Amino acid sequence: MSQEKIERWSDIAGNDAPTDKLTVFLESMTDSYAILQLRRIEDTEFERFMSLSYLHRAGKEPEFDHYEVVYTADLPSYTNRAMMLEGLYTKFNIDRPSDFTGHSLSVSDIVALKNNGAVSFHYVDSIGFKELRDFMKSENYLKSAEMSMEDDYGMIDGIINNGRKDIEPARPSVLEQLKDAETTPSPKISVKSKDERDI
Repeated sequence: MSQEKIERWSDIAGNDAPTDKLTVFLESMTDSYAILQLRRIEDTEFERFMSLSYLHRAGKEPEFDHYEVVYTADLPSYTNRAMMLEGLYTKFNIDRPSDFTGHSLSVSDIVALKNNGAVSFHYVDSIGFKELRDFMKSENYLKSAEMSMEDDYGMIDGIINNGRKDIEPARPSVLEQLKDAETTPSPKISVKSKDERDI
């Protein structure tokens, strides 16, 4: 999906449909990034602006359902991921895009990157970024999005609509096998007369 389409969608939908912004990001055909910030709900009150080590000391991990996508755009080409993430941090603190409606990029925010179809999540920590490998667990949105778009469930792998697996030939049903067995003559078994059995 081109940047123009994403921007037009943002103009129409605005900031009221964060789930749809996530859909736009995940379904994008181009390399892109998304800024995720904590929802303003009671469950996130003590998570806002906290470092990852603080969350771990409290026995917590960043939870997918606590976040919403506040911005998406095409991912600039890069050779060093850490420097590119730092560049985004600077951009969303010093030179924020005019259509960005979130707060300045801060500790506890997450930058999602979609590169060559693979999605990764990077927690803004007190120093640098920490990749969150299990942020989108199998029961979350990505699986649902993939299940609605994939040609078969065997391709649920974090890359949306990456083609069909080879289709196996259909096996006959058990009912068909039983019907075939009824029409096939069975071998005759000689039945002994009563006199033969008694001897």
